Amino acid sequence: MSSDWAMWRAACQGHEASAVQLVRRLTPQAMGLARQLLRRQEDAEDVVQESFLRLWGAQPSDTRGAALATYFNTIVINRCKTWLVQRRELSTDPEQLAEWIDAAPPGDGTDHRAGDALDAPRLQAAMLRLPARQRMALAMWAYADADAAGIARSLELDTNAAHQLLHRAKTALRRCLQETPS
Repeated sequence: MSSDWAMWRAACQGHEASAVQLVRRLTPQAMGLARQLLRRQEDAEDVVQESFLRLWGAQPSDTRGAALATYFNTIVINRCKTWLVQRRELSTDPEQLAEWIDAAPPGDGTDHRAGDALDAPRLQAAMLRLPARQRMALAMWAYADADAAGIARSLELDTNAAHQLLHRAKTALRRCLQETPS
C-alpha cells in the first residue's frame, strides 16, 4: 500500500501519530514471525524493537513494489537470522546445511492438501519442531513473499540449495502437522 509508505515517510519526519499507527499495524505479524523463528518471547520483542529502529532509519532506494509490511518483515527476518547465528542455532556453514538437507526424509508421496482447518497453535507447534533454517525459509516464503532466489540471497546459498531447503521445509512441516493432534 502506498498509503503505508506515505505514513512511514511522515513518521520518519517526526509525525508521532503516523509512527504510533504504523507500530500498531506492523507489530502483531512481526511478533508472530519473530516468535516462530526465535522460539522465545523476550528475543522476539527485542528483535521487533531493533527492526523498528532499522525501519525508521532506513532509506530504501528500491522497494520493488513491496508493501511496507513485506519490507518490514524482511527486516525482522534478517534480525532473527542474526540472533540465530549469534545463538549458534543457524549455521552459515554450507556443509552443515547439506547435512540437514540429507538428514531430512524425502516427501512420502501422499497427498498433503489442506483438507482440515489449520489453527494457529497447531501451526506454531509444528513450526517449532523444525530446524532453524527450515523455519527461516518458510517464514521468508510465507511472510516476506520471498521466492527461492530471495531466500538464497538472505541465507547465502545458491538458488538450487534454497529450492531444496524450502521443499524440505514444506515437507517437514506437512509431516509435523500430520503428527500434531488437531
